[in-house]
Amino acid sequence: MPKIRHDSFLISCFLSVLALAGFFVIFFFALRAPVCCQPELHPQLMQIKPVGPAEDGADTIYQKLLSDDRWGQPVCAVTAKRTPYSVYLDGVLLQEYIPGTFDHGGMIHWISLPDKELAGHILKVSAPSEELTVLVGDYSDLILHYRNTNAATLIFSGLFLLLGILIGLLSLGASTAFGAKRLRTLRYLSALVLLVSLWISMDSAVLQMVHISGAIMYVLAMYAFMAMPLFMIQFYRSMMDKDSRLLRLIYWLHLLNLCICGLLQVLGVAQFHEMLPLTHILMIVTLLSLLRLLVSWLHSQFHREARLMLSGFGALGCCCAMGFLDYYLWGKRLYLIYFSVGALLLVVSLLAVSIGYVYQEMVKSSQMSYYQKMANTDLMTQLDSRTAFEERVRQFPILKGLSACIVLDINNLKQVNDTMGHSAGDELICTAAECILSVFDSLGRCYRMGGDEFVILLQNMTESQVSKALSELELCISRRNLTRSFPLSLAVGYTMGQDATIEQMFREADANMYQNKSQMKCHAADL
Repeated sequence: MPKIRHDSFLISCFLSVLALAGFFVIFFFALRAPVCCQPELHPQLMQIKPVGPAEDGADTIYQKLLSDDRWGQPVCAVTAKRTPYSVYLDGVLLQEYIPGTFDHGGMIHWISLPDKELAGHILKVSAPSEELTVLVGDYSDLILHYRNTNAATLIFSGLFLLLGILIGLLSLGASTAFGAKRLRTLRYLSALVLLVSLWISMDSAVLQMVHISGAIMYVLAMYAFMAMPLFMIQFYRSMMDKDSRLLRLIYWLHLLNLCICGLLQVLGVAQFHEMLPLTHILMIVTLLSLLRLLVSWLHSQFHREARLMLSGFGALGCCCAMGFLDYYLWGKRLYLIYFSVGALLLVVSLLAVSIGYVYQEMVKSSQMSYYQKMANTDLMTQLDSRTAFEERVRQFPILKGLSACIVLDINNLKQVNDTMGHSAGDELICTAAECILSVFDSLGRCYRMGGDEFVILLQNMTESQVSKALSELELCISRRNLTRSFPLSLAVGYTMGQDATIEQMFREADANMYQNKSQMKCHAADL
């Protein structure tokens, strides 16, 4: 591995391990954070809006004279957005909230009201800002309200989850079928889509209604959001024949951002949401860098893919701009929807590009497999070729266990070529190959080394078994010679070995074959 790539790999591994360690430490603290208790279900709903500041002018007052409605499970639900508040019923303090380290920005606080006639009682919520959402009613009615309010985010989350799973299954299926190494492009896209699904579901308050801790939701949402650019960058890097230093640097910056944010969260110096502007800036830099890359691709072999991805990035950019405006200026009501729509359009464009790209890689892989098979197969005899034999020696130089190497050579092939023509010689070679295959195809690998020489490699074979197979080969040749004008004759030499190298066994078997050929020539001369 070149030194630059080696250093790059070490840096990426170090930052990844550091980021993962930070995540597990913070997730451990999130597990220990208190879970907001939730009462059981029932209907009716009432929203309390601010009526003005308190007497000292410090706090905003949310106050409501409760009606004579009968509630089976009276509940006050407050979405605090990390704003401290106090809840009073007829001046009696019911709950006081001070934001904690792992509080989710959209966390719903459930305050159980006394199970009695509440008509005529005054419910008051005091907070230093107007960012609270205060609802009163039966728990079942509140559940229905929050489900309806978050229906769009739940749909997007489920859609991304389904897409991520399908893309992952497509990647696994294609990898199993074709073994294309570059199918990691689909894997990165699958991870990106699943992270988007996790972020949307965790950043939405609706999951608190299935008793998921707000602290765990907060940690998962923040880490999912900050990790998304990592897989987007890896997606593009996996498509490139030559790695980009700029993308590698930005990848490290995102990993470093994860490490720093995790460290500051653990030390209590700053919370994840307070460091989001830095993550947003890094995301904008990432998008601009990827746009620059795509523009350069417009004049390359990826020009069609670049146009499609640019359209997806354009849609994502517009939606992200609206999302940032909503997050920082418009009250954080629809930023999830904006980001979800943009991410969905981008994912659709990336999926279309990925499928086309992976299809091309599969075609290349299939072609390479076909060419490899052609190179490893002797076209005349359909035996394995000399190239296949040399590749076997290179990859697996030792024959395990008790093994045998047999070398065979056709006698008098030159005489056949000279007297009857090369077509007759080719037919003689094919006949020899057919006889060899009929006996040894199920026992080992058969190779044509070129011309009239053949090699057979047998593993886990005793010498008696080899002798029996050679006798069957002689019998097969004898039967074929009954219908031939020029008889087929093979010189045979073999050697046995225990965990021996193929090269050594081949040399010994080849020497034995030439000795057998000489003996056959002498015997023919004597006749």
